[in-house]
Amino acid sequence: MKALLRCLPVIVLITRILESQNGNDFSLRLGAGMGFAAAGDLCQLYKDEHFTHGVICFGIAYCLYTVAFGLKVDHTCLAALIGLMAATGCYVINPGIHGVTQPVALAYLLMVLLMVWRAVAWWKNSRHRNSSCAMYGAIILAMSNIILSTHIFQFPVPHSPLLVTSFYYTGQLLIAMSAL
Repeated sequence: MKALLRCLPVIVLITRILESQNGNDFSLRLGAGMGFAAAGDLCQLYKDEHFTHGVICFGIAYCLYTVAFGLKVDHTCLAALIGLMAATGCYVINPGIHGVTQPVALAYLLMVLLMVWRAVAWWKNSRHRNSSCAMYGAIILAMSNIILSTHIFQFPVPHSPLLVTSFYYTGQLLIAMSAL
């Protein structure tokens, strides 16, 4: 029951995206990304055994979102700023990460920031409602990951579960709205 309640919001979003878009590439990529995010949610229920699997599922989801937002080499200043944020994030979080988790966490951070870069670049190129939803959704998803990683690897964040869950589902909802 706990697994169903955890994944139900994302499953509803997947259904709505695929129902309204008749299988275009953008909606299929977002739907597949949300499917991997739901798998990551399931892995987080059993994080003692499947933490790394969950991180990999979320990383794949963010890669699919990135591809949906468009893979172009534009807005290099924005990419450099996000790269600086990645370096800062690695510097701050790195002392708390040990073993095999370290390269997984680095790859995950890069996927999250790549998703944010492409969502913001898409918005800067088009400035319509769909790209605004994608941009805000990607930023809010990144914020949920920042809160979670700070809580896990650095210091306890007050009300962390509530904040992470709220930001995560809000970000997923906004990304889903970019397909509608």
